[in-house]
Amino acid sequence: MSSSSYDYIIIGGGVAGLTLASRLSKLLPRSETKQILVLEAGTDPSKADYILSSTGYHLARESEHAYILDVEANPHLNRRAAQVSVGKALSGSGAINGSAWTRGPKVDYDYWAKLVGDDAWSYDKLLPFFRKTEQVVDGQGEPIAETERDEIHHGYDGTLKVVPMKANHPSRHYPLRETIQRAWEEAGVKYNPDGNNGNQNGLTEMVELWVKGQRQLPSQALDLSRVEIRDFSVVSRITFDHSAGGEPVATGVDLVGGEHFGANKEVILSAGVYHSPQVLMLSGIGDPTVLQKHEIPTVVPNGEVGQNLVDHLAVGITWKLKHPEKGLAIGSPLFNDPSYFAGWPLDFILFGPLDEPGNLEPLIKDAADREFLLRPDASHMEIVTLYAPMGPRLTGIDAAMDGSHASSIAVCLTTTSKGSVTIRSANSEDPPIIDTNFNATETDRYISREALRKATSVYLETETGQSFISHEVTPEGYAAITRDTTDEEIDKRIRDFGYSLDHPMGTCSIGKVVDSHCRVHGAKGLRVVDGSVIPVPLACHIQATVYAIAERVAEWIANGE
Repeated sequence: MSSSSYDYIIIGGGVAGLTLASRLSKLLPRSETKQILVLEAGTDPSKADYILSSTGYHLARESEHAYILDVEANPHLNRRAAQVSVGKALSGSGAINGSAWTRGPKVDYDYWAKLVGDDAWSYDKLLPFFRKTEQVVDGQGEPIAETERDEIHHGYDGTLKVVPMKANHPSRHYPLRETIQRAWEEAGVKYNPDGNNGNQNGLTEMVELWVKGQRQLPSQALDLSRVEIRDFSVVSRITFDHSAGGEPVATGVDLVGGEHFGANKEVILSAGVYHSPQVLMLSGIGDPTVLQKHEIPTVVPNGEVGQNLVDHLAVGITWKLKHPEKGLAIGSPLFNDPSYFAGWPLDFILFGPLDEPGNLEPLIKDAADREFLLRPDASHMEIVTLYAPMGPRLTGIDAAMDGSHASSIAVCLTTTSKGSVTIRSANSEDPPIIDTNFNATETDRYISREALRKATSVYLETETGQSFISHEVTPEGYAAITRDTTDEEIDKRIRDFGYSLDHPMGTCSIGKVVDSHCRVHGAKGLRVVDGSVIPVPLACHIQATVYAIAERVAEWIANGE
């Protein structure tokens, strides 16, 4: 066994871990001693073309740079088992995700701050950290003209190049863009040119991190020159000192294979929503009953570790287009122009409330859920329309890429279904047990149904929608979705085809597992900094939030808070 020591050890070289390491290395006084060590289980993915290219997204999710984790059979989704992919690479899930960039609404962060009793998590207090991560550019990666900037809400010299579709290069102009916009406006949904300024609801521009079809890896975008990084380093446990009495003090980590690293100041766990609670439990922090089952001595009893898992459930729809020349067809001029696949083939994301939020009230079983679901300006649903078919796994339809099909995704954002993550064994190389518990509540089922009905009403009931969409292509044996389709028929579609949108949160929640500065309850010198600390279901693709969390906590650590 070998050993060496650092001031800070960060477990996980993903979005949160690398952002934290980079910012902390700049905030700390320069020192001759080794200060920050990042331990990453995977390796550097930057030489893999499928990682770097937007067209390789699906390959990335199934590659050696991903953990492909089994999800328990779900009784609320017809007992279907599933799989989720998370990053196993330097850059973490930033190496395999879809690179969407959405913050969510102001009201979500203000609710978070109220829930945990700390205004530091309010939208206005987090805004400087959101701006630090952003460098808003056009589709060619060039700066936005100063006259078009909104420096109150956005950053223009931050870590990552952020590309709104409206600022994209003229050559990537999808033929259906204006038609889609008119259909939503005809349905009474206002166009919102900037959904990332705290006011999210409306038909918002897609904002992404793809720049000319290339992924921005955190490991390349961040300055890590003062950080030591070790890949192929799987952590087996965090070690503690109990000699002083009182709360145990985190002293370092043991790796699989026996190597030990000491931490003079803090161990920071940034292993992600599924693996951070696993590492805590393997280290003796968790439900004592679970720990005893696997003969792990209890260091800090806390039954909340691994609980409170939330994610967004999505259902796909396939449309038949009236004018195939406006879709993306193999062999067509559009398909052969690489600019059309330089990111996701879409222009807009609809974020919005329910048309009749009062209908939720009789379905709500819990007072906390009532406050959460009935907030003014909440984003209950998300609807995305792509100019290409999504495939049978997501829609039940194996539609040809011949220009005659498009697809939509309808998403329940304000989920109240909560799942869990726990350990399979005392071996850190065994994957965790994941129970998403999707679709478990009446309110979730109602929101999913209404999101599907909303999508079909816009495209099949408006004059504009009818001008370019012929009909919904339904899986064999399933009813088309309309306002008149019964709840039971729509529920069957959700149970059979609902899937994770890969936005997990909450398994080490602030207020339950960590305090409002992300310090683990009952232990000293130990924090969790990643999406697992998010205590409420945010109505967004959570990548931007995870960057902001890491930026926020880095400042606290540097200030000794």
